[in-house]
Amino acid sequence: MSESTCPFCTLPANRIVLENFDGMVIDDGFPISPGHTLIIPRRHVGSFFDLSEAERNSLLSLLEGAKRRLDKQFGPDGYNIGINDGLAAGQTVPHLHIHLIPR
Repeated sequence: MSESTCPFCTLPANRIVLENFDGMVIDDGFPISPGHTLIIPRRHVGSFFDLSEAERNSLLSLLEGAKRRLDKQFGPDGYNIGINDGLAAGQTVPHLHIHLIPR
């Protein structure tokens, strides 16, 4: 999949709920539960292991910001945080994304 056909590389700006230089946060288009959120790097990269240290730090900062947002909005009892890294791991969009699922 190229950047021009990647659904995360072509997101409309109105889908982005939080962002920083290296990444963005969106509400999942196919949520497992209300508030299911995705943290996505801006750079088209498939694997968590291919991120630079700066990108990893930026995404983890966004993860924390997304959690604060969901705490206020839903007050969940817990969270699932997940990354499907590679086709064999169930990754359906070959652009890294971190799932934050309130429970």
